[in-house]
Amino acid sequence: MASIAAHASAVCRVTAPRTGARRASKARATRGVAVRAAVDLNEVTVADTKQKFLKSYPYPIPSIWSVALQELLVTQHFVRYSKKYSYSKLSSLGFVSVYDQLFEGFPSEEEKNTIFECFVKALEEDPATVRKDAAELASFAEGASGVDGVLASPIFAQMKSLVADGKFAYSRYDAIGLFRLLELAKATEPAALEKLAESSGLQLTKVNGDLGLYKGLLAKLAAAKELQKEIFEREKRKTAEREAKKAEKAAAAEKAE
Repeated sequence: MASIAAHASAVCRVTAPRTGARRASKARATRGVAVRAAVDLNEVTVADTKQKFLKSYPYPIPSIWSVALQELLVTQHFVRYSKKYSYSKLSSLGFVSVYDQLFEGFPSEEEKNTIFECFVKALEEDPATVRKDAAELASFAEGASGVDGVLASPIFAQMKSLVADGKFAYSRYDAIGLFRLLELAKATEPAALEKLAESSGLQLTKVNGDLGLYKGLLAKLAAAKELQKEIFEREKRKTAEREAKKAEKAAAAEKAE
């Protein structure tokens, strides 16, 4: 892989803050949804978004990751530039969860972080804010007592209000964010997901459908990584065999002399 651009900065990981920071984290979790000024979809095209990403990260990415990454970029482009778009911590948590699982096993941790920054900036968002908000919401969920504890966050009522007013652009990251919250709160039973979806004003069938697509994406990625590993091991064995044969020929030639 090529070296990273010098301007890349460190990106915080989605880990829970120390216990002493949890109260502050819960307080900050109240500011969950921020409505942004609407952007005309026709003013920013998919090609524009792709170009922004490629300009900021002009290095090759192994196809196992690049194919999925491009799909996510295109999908999120249409959400980001919808007139109903509103930034939310829930979506950030969902995206960070997807990204970190997608890039699990990536050759370089530093480049993984750089690609994250370039991806988010290509969508005109702030990478540090996305990471920070996801971490705060994750910490809040870890300290919650089941689904009712998770529902103590006002982000669900805020989302439901935006949905009712037709000012919310749903994305698959919202569904994944809901599931991740329940996972962290150790409340993954179907009834809990239904309760969160209802409290957020989201359609349960849509949420379940996107969770199914997400799990399918991870399954395909895992299969591709396993195939790549097998190909690498096979090539490694072939190389070793070729080197062994060369050594044998060299040894035979020395004896003949």
